[in-house]
Amino acid sequence: MHKNIGKNICPQCGKTCNNELCGRCKGEEKRKAVLKLNPKFKVCQQCGEKSRDIFCGKCKVKQKVQLCCRDCGQIKEFNYARQRELELYGKKPVCYECCRKIHSKWLKESRAKQTPEEKSAHGKLARSKVDSAASVRKQWKTIKASPELYKKACNRLQKLTADQWKNRSEEDKNRIVKAFTAKISRSMGNEKLKAMMVENGLYDNFKSEEVFHGFVPDEINHKLKIIVEYYGDVYHCNPRRYQDPNEFISAIQRTVGEQWARDKRRLAALYRSGYTVVIVWEKDFHNDAKREIERIKNEVDRKTGLEKSEI
Repeated sequence: MHKNIGKNICPQCGKTCNNELCGRCKGEEKRKAVLKLNPKFKVCQQCGEKSRDIFCGKCKVKQKVQLCCRDCGQIKEFNYARQRELELYGKKPVCYECCRKIHSKWLKESRAKQTPEEKSAHGKLARSKVDSAASVRKQWKTIKASPELYKKACNRLQKLTADQWKNRSEEDKNRIVKAFTAKISRSMGNEKLKAMMVENGLYDNFKSEEVFHGFVPDEINHKLKIIVEYYGDVYHCNPRRYQDPNEFISAIQRTVGEQWARDKRRLAALYRSGYTVVIVWEKDFHNDAKREIERIKNEVDRKTGLEKSEI
């Protein structure tokens, strides 16, 4: 037999025990005896524990009562413990919303009396106690829940970013773009195109992925003012493959029309600088690489001839 099993049986609950009564029943008997001897103590109506009130300390916190607010006059739910505290001091209850209004009014009055130095010190202290990252995440979660707010926030952020970008110098733009694209690896098609240009002797004075007017062309030749761009069918939405401008491409996280608009802005900036752009599509390069290399060669020869005629 297990050593924890008692020899006797409790007459009240029927459980095995080593004494006449089990521990739980013995405690109940003691509690009843205390209540008889001391009338100040009562039994909690919620859990049955000994208490000086109709509810014990733990149950007071959970218990709710309906009371009238002192300021707004509406019936609101209050904590029972809070009600007993107010009765003790002879005060009337105030609901949470009215408490916030009172606190806000007091805060405005106290801030109005502060000097600029005191306001700055108070703001620094408040910011040091707040997790700014968690606050921003919570704010964005609220904005994303409403499509209208999210659209306004995105438009405002896009306009702010565009204004900041316009005010930056050319050196800053190149530095930011270079840092952003440093971790982006070139595709296999880009490397193959470059290797074929080297084999055919077309890579003289060309540079790979150099920052130019805020963009990073695949291959650029400043002497002849030629840019060679390798366009992936998916990442640049080849018009022969994609006809619907509203189709969403998950690989680039934008629609076909948005990608075409981005490419147009990019090409317009390069053309304004006086450069000729040769676009090599992924599908055309895989089907007939020699024909695409011939296109690049013809453009290099044309620019070389113009350069010689000018001299």
